[in-house]
Amino acid sequence: MTDDDACTPPSSCARSDERVIGLIAEPGQAEDVARKMASELPEILSRCTDGDGSAGAPWRVEVVRRLLPLDPAGDLRLLEVAREHRRPSWAAAVVLTELPRRVGGRPILADCAPEHGVGLISLTAMGAFAIRRRTRKLLVHLITTHFAPEMEPASDSEPYDAQPRAALPRRFHTVDEREPHDDAAGTGPFVETNVELDGSGLHYALSGKRGQARLLAGMVRANRPWRLVPSLSPALAGALAGAAFGVFYSSIWQLADASSIARLAFVTVLSTASMIAWLVLSNGLWERPATSRARRLSALYNAVTLLTVSTGVAIMFLLLFTATFLGACVVIPAGFLSRTLHHEVGLSDYATLAWLAACLGTLAGSLGSGLADEETVRRAAYSRRERERQDRRAAAEATARHEQDA
Repeated sequence: MTDDDACTPPSSCARSDERVIGLIAEPGQAEDVARKMASELPEILSRCTDGDGSAGAPWRVEVVRRLLPLDPAGDLRLLEVAREHRRPSWAAAVVLTELPRRVGGRPILADCAPEHGVGLISLTAMGAFAIRRRTRKLLVHLITTHFAPEMEPASDSEPYDAQPRAALPRRFHTVDEREPHDDAAGTGPFVETNVELDGSGLHYALSGKRGQARLLAGMVRANRPWRLVPSLSPALAGALAGAAFGVFYSSIWQLADASSIARLAFVTVLSTASMIAWLVLSNGLWERPATSRARRLSALYNAVTLLTVSTGVAIMFLLLFTATFLGACVVIPAGFLSRTLHHEVGLSDYATLAWLAACLGTLAGSLGSGLADEETVRRAAYSRRERERQDRRAAAEATARHEQDA
């Protein structure tokens, strides 16, 4: 499928009274969500009525796949994107992206320029779960509130999604760029934004620590930390070798039996932290900003990178513990283990043994993590995607200048 392909039904089959919403989606999760919306939104919007109480015109959703470039300052010029990719039949164009959004110190769910018929939804602000449902509610709200305000919500008997103006919790706040506002975080007016709307934008903001936590969770989810595990196969191999040492040596059994839960937990934190630190530092994932603007974002990006790598290492540790536990159950006879520990043993003793052995293996595996797939590990740094967008835009502009000179 090419970038210009749209979801069915094709435009040639469109009815003259249809209203069309265009979704410009980036490859990956945003495109997956957009194509789900293409099949769900028309039915939801059909439940709404026009202002005179009559049934509204049918709706259709078209999806265009685009990787959105950033300008050299790291901004997404939303109106420019809309002008370049919007089709004449669209009543409005909404961009779906995993690009994190903030205005002032607040995470942003969506941006909207009603007079231009343009909007943007940041999937990272939807959190780590129920992304499609939350996106659907917000998208319906934008359409019926800003792009087709003549529409009325469905009756109370209709499902929740069919009541657009009631779909957004009160903790979401709308900020108007055209009016003066003070940042609740105390950092000054709402002037820091990485989406360019020429001063005509509305922003749906999340407030408080809960909003910040939701943005962090969404950015970690967008990084797909489980994909980090296969790239750590050299580290996992070293960790398995270290864990096997714990399975075959009786002194490790006795040490595990004598250790308290608190001590084992401390050793677990120490061993996993050593691997996390090695991965972050040896692969250059920690941001060291050079500009004041970059410093404002570096704390967020570093936190996301740390959480992503930590999640990947935690998954690896659980896999290592499971393999070690099963191996210990197979290799070590219960009677022999009982005679060594001088008491009756059960599965909890095998689990304790495997726990300590997995910790020792993780410490050994942290050295092997230096051999991990660097490209995959570096993708855990969220700012890398933004740099790729900027590089792509610079390459496109260079190509255009070359063509003009030719």
